[in-house]
Amino acid sequence: MVTRAALIIIAACWSLNQTAWAGRPLSSDDAATADPGSCQVESWLDGQGSDRALVIAPACGIAPGIELAADYTLFHPRDPVRTAAGLAIKWVPEAGSWATPAGALNLGLKLSAGLERPVGDGWRLSGTALLGLLTLAPHEDWAVHANLGAARERSSGSTGSLLNLALTWTPTEQALLFAESRMNSRREVFGGTVNTLGGRWWLLKDSLGLDLSASREAGSGSRTAWSLGFGWYGLRF
Repeated sequence: MVTRAALIIIAACWSLNQTAWAGRPLSSDDAATADPGSCQVESWLDGQGSDRALVIAPACGIAPGIELAADYTLFHPRDPVRTAAGLAIKWVPEAGSWATPAGALNLGLKLSAGLERPVGDGWRLSGTALLGLLTLAPHEDWAVHANLGAARERSSGSTGSLLNLALTWTPTEQALLFAESRMNSRREVFGGTVNTLGGRWWLLKDSLGLDLSASREAGSGSRTAWSLGFGWYGLRF
């Protein structure tokens, strides 16, 4: 069954992108925003055993260094939660970028809120999260992304710290490979550490990409979770 932890992770960690790609197919976020007036649409299907979740996640740059995003999730089976949704705003100020001996460094913040619609009930707040974002690019083909912050789960009133770490590698112009780990301080609320491997193939460079990833919760003995998705970028409004 899809757990409440999955709802919080979807609301807190879906992502926006840049050339050194974080975001889909990663769950970690990058310290970058889309240009003002530019939008993207990402969608993916998550599966673990017989459980499925279809996510649609648009995002737009609304001002320099500010990005607004949303997501909508359909679950199968639809019990106990039928659908979920999220809203987020990301801020990456110009003053948060430096050229360092280790490479280009960018810092930002992301605030998000998740909603859920249980069977037989209306929409309600499921949780909130605040993340500090860091992206370090030591080489044009490599990037490190780190997210550190806190999330609050509404029904239990529990708050836990979150840490996401991801390493991306671009071996060719058309491909990206990555490794990622998502950790938290409250396993009983948000689930255990989740490790992921995956990649993206660009059908149209920086415009249309397909991605595939495999994730597993460490020490749980659970099945591997698969994610297949696409991203469409550079849309104007």
